[in-house]
Amino acid sequence: MATSLQPIDRLATLHFIALVDAFVAESGHSTARLLQGTQLVADDLRAGDKLISVEQECMILRNAQRLTQAEHLGLELGQRCRLAAYGVFGFTLLSSRDLRAALELFFEYPLPLGTGFELSLVQEQRTGWLNVDALFDIEDELRWLAIEFSLTALQSVMADLLYQPLPLNAINIGFAVAPQAAPYQRYFNCPVTFDLSRPTSLSFDAAWLDHPLPCANAAAHSEMRAHCSVLKSHLESPRDFLANVRSAICLGFDTSPSLSNVATSMACSSKTLQRHLRAAGTSFNELLCEARYQRAQELLLREMPVARIAESLGFSEAAAFRRAFQRWSGCTPSQYRSHAKH
Repeated sequence: MATSLQPIDRLATLHFIALVDAFVAESGHSTARLLQGTQLVADDLRAGDKLISVEQECMILRNAQRLTQAEHLGLELGQRCRLAAYGVFGFTLLSSRDLRAALELFFEYPLPLGTGFELSLVQEQRTGWLNVDALFDIEDELRWLAIEFSLTALQSVMADLLYQPLPLNAINIGFAVAPQAAPYQRYFNCPVTFDLSRPTSLSFDAAWLDHPLPCANAAAHSEMRAHCSVLKSHLESPRDFLANVRSAICLGFDTSPSLSNVATSMACSSKTLQRHLRAAGTSFNELLCEARYQRAQELLLREMPVARIAESLGFSEAAAFRRAFQRWSGCTPSQYRSHAKH
């Protein structure tokens, strides 16, 4: 089996793992056995904001396969996927205007499927295709499980959104190995093909895309959607999260970037932003100094007067900027500019 050669730079929530735990428990196995080799404990599954690495997630899935011996574990788990288990995000989807709007939000925040999938919608005349692209490189057995889960979970999610099953026209699984189609046809109640030249996808009548959702509520949807970016920031790799904070700081130079302003731009509270920065091993002040230093170097090379640079970076006076720059670089702004010329 092919194995991953590089670490996967993403994090996973425990929503999916709690689903796995419930299924394994029905087979008579304990949570401790499921979590063996992961450094996690049963209480972690009840921590709504805890994140785990993909390596831990893969170990749990290997344990689940070994314990349950389920032939189609991904299909079993996907059928049990319910939006209510995903808290605010699930109810944000439910309150969307129609299926199309819900799917657009789902593409941006594919929380129920995890962060290893990229979803896209293709509409050709009267047919809609939901394509699923797995972005990770893992051993074939787990990759197959993930694909099974993604397709059945999508089917379950859309049934929750519509309050009725979405009739499917066809399923294609773009994988090198073609198993027996019969079990998949029973799960999906439609023709299933295994064509490596086409994307993994499910198709349906495109008219369903504009079908109003029973729980549509514009006011509630707008309020809850503001929290979705916070959920997304939880799932981003620390590298991506810090890049977004740095970008927000740089965009705020015109108005003197502050912790409060940057937090607002990222749709979270100042305390939440500080907590995530601590988890990433840094602080807002450190990132602000980094951004100011980088920007200062650029402006010095453009021959901008020191007083204007100080003002543009939010310093109260030029002297304060000179002291900060010397602390960052070991030389004064004028020395830096002189050395750069030579």
